Amino acid sequence: MSGVDAGRLRVFKEICDRWERGWTELDGDAVAELCSEDLAYDEPALGETRRGREAVRTHVQDMARTFPSGSSSFTRIGLYIEVARPAMVVAWRFSGIPAGTSRRVEFHGDDRLEVGEDGLINSYRGLYDNRLVRKLLRDAYDG
Repeated sequence: MSGVDAGRLRVFKEICDRWERGWTELDGDAVAELCSEDLAYDEPALGETRRGREAVRTHVQDMARTFPSGSSSFTRIGLYIEVARPAMVVAWRFSGIPAGTSRRVEFHGDDRLEVGEDGLINSYRGLYDNRLVRKLLRDAYDG
């Protein structure tokens, strides 16, 4: 990968591995641990940019209530490191069965993560079709 030094690549891969594991396990503490206290967290499902570790921890915990332990997975399908600045894009696929249903929902998206000098994520933007996700969830509950 030309233009990206080996040390930065190693750090970003480690962050990505931990990010994926935290989301797969729906472990709010593990995901929040990767983020700075002043994180800007922009998630389509939230409808607004939220700030700080607690916002991401709460969001992951909400997901865990919707998708009980063992009923869902986030699978990385790509990792793209930006050359000009400390950022990466993680492409992923989600699959899960909402609590109280038997219908699986599946969708994909991208996470854009900017990493500060301290090695913590200071900016997050999730990109996916939130209208589709809401429809899939309605269909699962109406099922």
